[in-house]
Amino acid sequence: MPDPDQPALGAAVKSIREEKAISQVRLSETTGFRLSWISEVEHGRHNPSFASLVRLAAGLGVRTSALVRRAEKLADEGD
Repeated sequence: MPDPDQPALGAAVKSIREEKAISQVRLSETTGFRLSWISEVEHGRHNPSFASLVRLAAGLGVRTSALVRRAEKLADEGD
């Protein structure tokens, strides 16, 4: 069963990525994750591990806590 916060986390990754004008391809190159994996995360179909979350945040140029806060904010807005 998917975690209810997966869509919010995906939306947070996507919004930060777009704000920083980072393509999915570039994020894939900087993090070492497959492009399809990044797409699955952004669409809320994959729930990354904590280690993967740290790598995603680094690839986005933000602290992990900032990424989590953005996801929490988006989840709260969706309630």
